[in-house]
Amino acid sequence: MDKFAGLKAFITTIDENGFSAAARKMGMATSSITRLVDNLEHHLGTTLINRSTRRVNLTAAGEVFYAQARMILRDLGHAEEVVRDLDHEVRGTIKLSVPVALGRICFMPIFNKFMATYPAVKLDIAFTDEYIDMMEHDLDISIRICSLPRSGNLIVTKLLPQSRYVVGSPLYLEQQGTPLAPDELYSHATLIYDYNSGQDKWVFCKSGNTDEFIEVVLEGRLRSNNSETLLMAVKDGLGLALLPDWLIREDLKAGNIVSVLNEYVVNPQGVQPAIQMFYPENRKPMKKIRTFVDFTKGYF
Repeated sequence: MDKFAGLKAFITTIDENGFSAAARKMGMATSSITRLVDNLEHHLGTTLINRSTRRVNLTAAGEVFYAQARMILRDLGHAEEVVRDLDHEVRGTIKLSVPVALGRICFMPIFNKFMATYPAVKLDIAFTDEYIDMMEHDLDISIRICSLPRSGNLIVTKLLPQSRYVVGSPLYLEQQGTPLAPDELYSHATLIYDYNSGQDKWVFCKSGNTDEFIEVVLEGRLRSNNSETLLMAVKDGLGLALLPDWLIREDLKAGNIVSVLNEYVVNPQGVQPAIQMFYPENRKPMKKIRTFVDFTKGYF
């Protein structure tokens, strides 16, 4: 039997949730797809799919086989792409994820220049502030604000350190006063980036003294998982927020907001995050990935 054709028919049937949909996807007759899957099951000596008139479901054996077969097809596709790269220009699709505000402000100008420079490359970009499992979603590259990546099989490139500042509008500070010490934040309205923890602590230390920390646990008047929403609220005089330098730089210059507690170094959860780009080790041989990584690094 043609194992490759059987694997592809099986994977596509599950991904498309049916033999007919898989047949349309692969440009084949439904009977051909069914026969390929039947032959695969016969070869393995087990049932992979429970059939019904409306849907297909994986058996226990099918779930195990699906996960392995999907990785095999993906790795084979990567290998084919690496070989094709040897004699061709940079091309193909790059799937990546990037935080919403960071991507819009800092990275889309770079991505646009990359696409203009390499017209045979397509970008498939997911804008999200949520953690995405790169292997599960078959991502080529992920740009995140973090201290360390969550997997040991990733190649990591640090693009830029990040600092955060407590900021408020001139009007708010005029009406409510300027905090001179971290514990004075308890008497202020605070606007919190939502890390899904229910409450957050801002950790301060005096500049030059990293041995003594001051933790301020805040619930916040406003919570949001979007930093641009918090910046808008700050500019409207609703309170103080802890925001990254790349987001507030222009508003600080324009005088729309003011940073306070400047004699302190502060980072959420007591960590020192950075803007980092990482990608799976098995993507490194791909010309499109190497070119994209080098191109992006050139701007930092």
